[in-house]
Amino acid sequence: MTLILNENAPVEAFQEPKSATGSLLGSLVIVARHRGVHLSVEQLIRDHQLRGGDASVPETLKIAVAAGLRAQATRLRWEDLFNMGTALPAIIMLRNGAAMVLQRTEAKLPGWPPVIVLRDPNSTEEAPLVLDEARFTAVWDGDVILVKRDYRLRDEDRPFGIGWLAGQLLRDKRVVRDLTICAVLLGVLAIAPVMYWRVMVDRVMYYGSMSTFTMIGVAFLVLLVFETIFGHLRRYLVNFVTARVDAKAWTHLFNKMLNLPIDFFERTPTGEIIHDMYEFYRVRSFLTGQLFGTLLDSFVLVIFLPIMFMFSTIMTAFVLALCLLICIWLVVMLPTIRRKVGRAVAAETARGTHLVEAVHGIRAIKSLALDARQRHEWDVHVARVAEARFDEGCTSNWVQTVVHPMQVLMTNGVIAVAVYLALVNHDTMYLGAIFAFMIMTQRVTMPVVQAAQGIVQIDEARTAVNALSKIANAPPEEGRSGRGIRTPFVGRIEFNEVMFRYPGSIAPALDRISFTIPEGSIFGIVGRSGSGKTTVTRLLQALHSNYQGLIKIDGNDLREIDVDHLRSSLGVVLQENFLFRGTIRDTIAATKPDATFEEVVEAARLAGAEEFIERLPAGYETYIQEGSTNLSGGQRQRLAIARALMGNPRILMLDEATSALDADSEAIVNANLMRIAQGRTLIIISHRLSALVAADSICVLERGSVYDIGSHEQLLQRCDIYAGLWHLQHRHLQNRPVPHEVIPLRQDAAQ
Repeated sequence: MTLILNENAPVEAFQEPKSATGSLLGSLVIVARHRGVHLSVEQLIRDHQLRGGDASVPETLKIAVAAGLRAQATRLRWEDLFNMGTALPAIIMLRNGAAMVLQRTEAKLPGWPPVIVLRDPNSTEEAPLVLDEARFTAVWDGDVILVKRDYRLRDEDRPFGIGWLAGQLLRDKRVVRDLTICAVLLGVLAIAPVMYWRVMVDRVMYYGSMSTFTMIGVAFLVLLVFETIFGHLRRYLVNFVTARVDAKAWTHLFNKMLNLPIDFFERTPTGEIIHDMYEFYRVRSFLTGQLFGTLLDSFVLVIFLPIMFMFSTIMTAFVLALCLLICIWLVVMLPTIRRKVGRAVAAETARGTHLVEAVHGIRAIKSLALDARQRHEWDVHVARVAEARFDEGCTSNWVQTVVHPMQVLMTNGVIAVAVYLALVNHDTMYLGAIFAFMIMTQRVTMPVVQAAQGIVQIDEARTAVNALSKIANAPPEEGRSGRGIRTPFVGRIEFNEVMFRYPGSIAPALDRISFTIPEGSIFGIVGRSGSGKTTVTRLLQALHSNYQGLIKIDGNDLREIDVDHLRSSLGVVLQENFLFRGTIRDTIAATKPDATFEEVVEAARLAGAEEFIERLPAGYETYIQEGSTNLSGGQRQRLAIARALMGNPRILMLDEATSALDADSEAIVNANLMRIAQGRTLIIISHRLSALVAADSICVLERGSVYDIGSHEQLLQRCDIYAGLWHLQHRHLQNRPVPHEVIPLRQDAAQ
């Protein structure tokens, strides 16, 4: 239940002096629990030996750090609270020394001011406090404590990002150790070409020693063999790490996606979700290819830079100065690249969304002759992508244009510097030393050049990580903590003052509705379109958790029940049901994969699907194509009913389940309705009131409110909405002549 303090509400409750002890530590406990760290006030007082239970703000910050959190005290304005994003929940310090938890903010709605939602840790109830700007700023000076999880590199539950991927790359210490050894040894072996050139040119050729030539040649071949072996081993280990991270990340992202609330999928285009998911390939190739390879090659710097300084300080400084200029140029161009990459990615996302929408709606495109319109829109999307990519390519070309001469100067300009130094200082520099220095320059500057060449890939990887983070780091739906109630259902359902509003809607979909469904009963729900019938079933499935009031199943709060247990104990048949690819037998047994063939046949018989399945050439082994195009609407509906019955749910909900059935199929399902309802609670939502005649009670909804509840006969007598709908649907039976009694013919007369 929400408590709203408006401008006339008293603030004495906030002005009373409170001990900061319980409120500050209690607020820390609440925020820490949201971040995945479970603490208790008593534990903190005992572990940190707080005298009298008092804890100041500095002490609280230290306690948070000791608990594996990062905490920071800061000052914010009212406007800043609405831009905190994932920084919520946070701790709010009031003027009287007390602390509360800022749970969320609600943007301005038509006719309503922007408000914040607080929770008092000292309150025995979890009722939030909803305050507007005037009431809140009267008791708050701007002090806020921000708390977040201080994840270690290998923590599995850290938010998705570069850090998470790096943790997966470095998870196996043995592989990391072997890779490091290979990188160091390859760095050491990289000295071999340097020494080979210098000795061969400056020593062997100068003195003409064949024995030295033979020894140097054999040593070089031996080192080449070792370099080849360690190079192969490094590539194998990188490939192994890549494959493992690929599997781990895809599993992680898919699980995160499945745990998202239904609201996320309803407000996000399907094409955008698919595009964002497949952006992982861009991140993976960047991390394991360019970044990982560059980091491993960077071990050469530790070995080569000291040697280069030994050769010539001036020449080494010349090379490093050019490297610095390249880095400065990259930093200057990065914002421009980032902006243009963002435009290109947004255009590609829109193009992918249009493609997925066209594939899903191909029947409508063909039926309505929308081919020309779709082609035009596709051409527009393709042109935008081409323009954005061309613009990005031009900018990248300018980056390469500036980097290229500096790269050439780094590798070839050293010759001019060496010759100049020899002429000025009258100091002979050997040809072999120059070649050796050029080789070292190429190896040292390789990471910088790779960064210059891959600046676009770097920013595309950053954009891809941000896109994936929207999915992987979005708050999951409530009830998936694994600690919810998992007791078997009996079937009693209670709605008590339930109020729900869809996001972005002003009018409530359900407005304080209350009713009780006894276990084992048949409960019908009827009403005009938009009255909230389907919303009731969506709330029962825990598809939405931001409702007010109380929903109970067998006396347990719906929010306390484990979501997976809840949905596996419910059977739901919708008006439009999705059937996955596979055989009919697999489709019916989807909720119970270990079901016997007899159980599958029994479920099909109850749903009225047996008669058409047996007429199919392959029977129960008939393969259902994508989109169920080889089945009629009525056949798909009966298979959906059979699938819902396979799990033997204690609660079965039929939401316009017979609307797509023909008269014969509907008659079969209705005839089996009593058998279907036996031993379970049955909720039927239907526009066809004839399907509700056998219901124990029927709830009539009107504009989200309960208009009346009663049996079919009671509602016909006292409920004008129900009676009007009934007479409207059965007016074809009114004023029909009463048929004469049909007298059966005797067998002999018939003959």
